[in-house]
Amino acid sequence: MTPPDLLNLAAGAAVLGLASLTAALGWGLHTRPARFLTAFFACFALAHLLGTLLLGGGAWLSVDTVRWLRVIEVPLVYLLGPLLYGYAVALTSSGRVPGRSIALWHLLPCAIAFVISLANALFPFDATAAGNAIFLISFHGWMFQGVPYLLAAMWRSYGARPLLEQVSADEAALHLGWLRWLVAVIGACWISSAIDRWPQTTDVSNWAWFGVGLNWLTTAAIYLLAWFGLRQRILVPAGLMPPNGCQTPVTEPEVEAEDARYRRSGLSPAHCLAIAAELTRLMETERLYVDPGFDLLRLSQRSGWSPNHVSQALNQGLGQNFFEFVNTFRIATATACLAGAGDRRSVLEIALVSGFGSKSTFNTVFKRMTGRTPREYRRELAKVADAATCH
Repeated sequence: MTPPDLLNLAAGAAVLGLASLTAALGWGLHTRPARFLTAFFACFALAHLLGTLLLGGGAWLSVDTVRWLRVIEVPLVYLLGPLLYGYAVALTSSGRVPGRSIALWHLLPCAIAFVISLANALFPFDATAAGNAIFLISFHGWMFQGVPYLLAAMWRSYGARPLLEQVSADEAALHLGWLRWLVAVIGACWISSAIDRWPQTTDVSNWAWFGVGLNWLTTAAIYLLAWFGLRQRILVPAGLMPPNGCQTPVTEPEVEAEDARYRRSGLSPAHCLAIAAELTRLMETERLYVDPGFDLLRLSQRSGWSPNHVSQALNQGLGQNFFEFVNTFRIATATACLAGAGDRRSVLEIALVSGFGSKSTFNTVFKRMTGRTPREYRRELAKVADAATCH
């Protein structure tokens, strides 16, 4: 074996191991997003295994054996785009699961690729120019079929803010940057696969080391995807989800559905008010909000009520989501510090003392809730104080 061959083999083994391990770990996470992620990595691992076998075993595998292995490999890669999009939808879902007839449309390209590959294995038609063209279209077409799913997953990441505001008070986390990085990483894999196939389809030689670089890029990309994907298992506490595992963020078009779900919780309006008052007391007396990583699950553990009951009490008892509830206390602390005539601390120091994890997050939340940045607020107070002194 040449050095490029050995490096490609090592990269292939690493990708296969990462994909298989991630699929195995995701198997134990009983949530709808985890099921999509597990299926994605399982398909990726199997397709990669077959692809590596076909590329490395071309010298000893018969032509008919290769055709039959393609029957499994080719349809699998057509599932990657829909499964990645399904993962994004499951994390940002409004609780409505697409009907079976709609979901089946996503499987149509996979079914067509399976039929073409099976027909080629039973009645080899790739020996002819026309038949080979048809097979090559089905063999490479998954890269084009997956692009709309990548774009759709990216688009979904921008609409998930209402869900996250129910469980997180961190402005930075609400932008779902991790999901966008995830889609970008898979997009890089798509592009590298397309580039890697170019010399194969055009009979261009001397691309060995270029292919090695692409294979190791794919290895790094899959590692990042595994890391970002699996760490999101704690994004939404299980108690906030309905029994079917679908998340239900509170958005204006879905107020009636949200009220219906809360009616099944067994909490009366009076009970919501009582819980909200106790939660407010906890925040004031124990200053729980000064922890930058404070989230709904921690408030639930500290108060003794389930995440769903805490969320309901805040929404119906105070008219606030978790983000607004926590950051109200943080901004109140920050404004008191900024208004202090003798307080010479910097904006960053005040942000950290108030419970924000970074200056950028503090600036964004402060402006959202007060209409001004911290510096503008402090400057206006200084002008008022100077005017009062002059008079």
